[in-house]
Amino acid sequence: MRETTTMISRPARALAAVLCAAALTLAAGCATGDPVAEADYYLDLSDEPMAASDIDLATVDGEPWSFTDVADDRLTLLFFGYTSCPDVCPMTMAEIDLALGQAEDSADDYDVVMVSTDPARDTDEQLRSWLDRFDPSFQGVRGDIDATVEAAGDYGIPIDAPQETEGQYLVTHGGRIVVLLPGGEAAGMFDEGTEADQIAALLPALADAQL
Repeated sequence: MRETTTMISRPARALAAVLCAAALTLAAGCATGDPVAEADYYLDLSDEPMAASDIDLATVDGEPWSFTDVADDRLTLLFFGYTSCPDVCPMTMAEIDLALGQAEDSADDYDVVMVSTDPARDTDEQLRSWLDRFDPSFQGVRGDIDATVEAAGDYGIPIDAPQETEGQYLVTHGGRIVVLLPGGEAAGMFDEGTEADQIAALLPALADAQL
């Protein structure tokens, strides 16, 4: 069976209302030397963070988990993906891992959570084993696919339930990395395809500004 992944590079409708405001903020900040404002690969929502999703999921350890359960003294890098993804998901997690290594002391200000967009095949054991290849501290979260789709939509990440057609298993998911505040609100997003050194360059500034 052929594995197919479909990426959606633009945010869902939930972000449409903030794009203009974010662009104005970016333009205003370019003269200040603020690395966050000057980064064209990062959508800064800190002036009006997106509300935390109220969807309940579970960790790979079987513990209840919600987006408001993120650490209250750190920021969280959130990604929606799946373990059998042939390219984007492993590359994204590898870039996050490299970025945290490059950020050195600032890495202590961040947690990483991946929510499976293919929970039917991503068992707890599979997701845990896959994340361990990058960093054992990365948290895996799963839940009902309909709940997962809704949660992703709450953060403007467009995903669909997996579909099997004509021998192909199609999984659609967005590629952005969401930066969550301690309360679960989204303070910003890295564009899909953002490289480790770009992520690492903003981690200290984001932590200083949001913690």
